[in-house]
Amino acid sequence: MLSEPTVREPLLSILLLVAIVGVAFGMPLFFMVAGVFTPKSLHRRGTRLFLRDRTIRLLVPSVAFVLLLTPPIEFVDSSNAGFRGSFWQYIPHSWWPLPPPPGPTWFLGVLLVFSAVYAVVRRSRPWHPGTGRRLGGRDLAGTVVLVAVMSYVVRIWAPFGQERWHLAVAQAPGWVAGFTLGVLAGERGWFDHLDPQLATRVRHAAWSSMAGCAALVAALSTADADVDGFGGGGTWQSMAFATVEAMVLVTVSVWVVDAFRRRAVRQGPLAKELSRAAYATFFVHQGVLVLLILASRHLAWPTEARFVLVAVVGVALSFAVGSAVLRVPGVAKVL
Repeated sequence: MLSEPTVREPLLSILLLVAIVGVAFGMPLFFMVAGVFTPKSLHRRGTRLFLRDRTIRLLVPSVAFVLLLTPPIEFVDSSNAGFRGSFWQYIPHSWWPLPPPPGPTWFLGVLLVFSAVYAVVRRSRPWHPGTGRRLGGRDLAGTVVLVAVMSYVVRIWAPFGQERWHLAVAQAPGWVAGFTLGVLAGERGWFDHLDPQLATRVRHAAWSSMAGCAALVAALSTADADVDGFGGGGTWQSMAFATVEAMVLVTVSVWVVDAFRRRAVRQGPLAKELSRAAYATFFVHQGVLVLLILASRHLAWPTEARFVLVAVVGVALSFAVGSAVLRVPGVAKVL
């Protein structure tokens, strides 16, 4: 049975703070970046070719992950939970009941849905390049309020930290907001002409909201508070947490995209190769990490040292494997 000792303090608390703050804006940021490139892709290809391309590039990797990587990854977890059969006996259990665990490719499935909805909307209401006004502070403030309210409502039914259909549904309003902001930014060139004063205010708000979120989490971890109340259930604590999270989500996502647009304007040979392999790396990274965790168990090192080893080696090895996967004939057309 796989059994790992817990990372000790203070590293455990530090990782908890980083994880919660990162979760608040991480996936919405990915959806925002995907949204930025969506309008031009749809405009260039047309609805039919756009949907075909998105289906191939998003659905095919998801199905491949479920068929090839879900069984071994879930087998490790099921063995830890007490499964005593062989790997081959476990394979049917990894695919049933439906839906099977999609791993990180849940993002691809949700993005496919968002892309299809956007294509249908623009089919009936075409986008005309060059139209629309610039992004303003009121737009961002309104988005914060909308995401906070929708997150609060959704979490009455699906509390933060719980999954429905293998999805963290409690964070779905943030995904929708991130993709929508990205799409509007792509259509209207928001990030190409972001007002410098607004960018400065967004940067300050981003750091302030991250500090506020970290302070809230730290206070909850040290005080005898009803943590579950902050996750949902219609409580005032849930509304407070949803508001702080929405501020982090909106301000940090916009700030990060703007910062990279202005500063990361050149790529060397290594950066280009890493960029080219990023999608394939996303596809394989969970399997790589599971293998490294299993291999590191044989090292007589403290848990903290093995954590750092797996984290560092995992990033490098995932990109190496992803780059190698792209060399398989036909794979580069999908990944």
